[in-house]
Amino acid sequence: KEILSKRRHLGEEICQTFGRQFAERIVGLDEYKAADTILCYASCKGEADTWKLIEKALEDGKRVALPRVTGPAEMHFYKITSMKDVAPGYYDIPEPLENCQEEVFEGFLVVPGTAFDRQMHRMGYGGGFYDRFLEKHPGICRVAVGFSFQILPEVPTEPTDIRPQVVVTEEKIYRDMQ
Repeated sequence: KEILSKRRHLGEEICQTFGRQFAERIVGLDEYKAADTILCYASCKGEADTWKLIEKALEDGKRVALPRVTGPAEMHFYKITSMKDVAPGYYDIPEPLENCQEEVFEGFLVVPGTAFDRQMHRMGYGGGFYDRFLEKHPGICRVAVGFSFQILPEVPTEPTDIRPQVVVTEEKIYRDMQ
């Protein structure tokens, strides 16, 4: 709750500045450069801004897909070709429009989170959507994005949690060394 409150109180200007920093760091990753497809969440409600990254990936000619909740416990990624393909959906989270039908199961995945630690654990929002998706698609490169204040000494984990391989903040890039 503390982290979510801190995120909500960041100003719009700070979020946009950090969004540019996140995008610059991510597009510099070898994994991004090698990927044909970028699966990304569309940031909202104080999350680490991904809109600049989405725009850059589209400019770079990458296939871009965003998640849409398709059932009580299901999430699928659908290709978008521009920002006009996105509108508020499940819990007012930006999602691909219904006419974006191509499902995408591979690529470079950018995941959100509430908190992370240096052991690459990720605490999401409690719905398990990303963990269930990743369980079905284990070959995807997993990159989490968050603010530096979201990096904690330790976060609670569950056996079903799937860790990111990379965590990007506005200050640093953390990598899984296992």
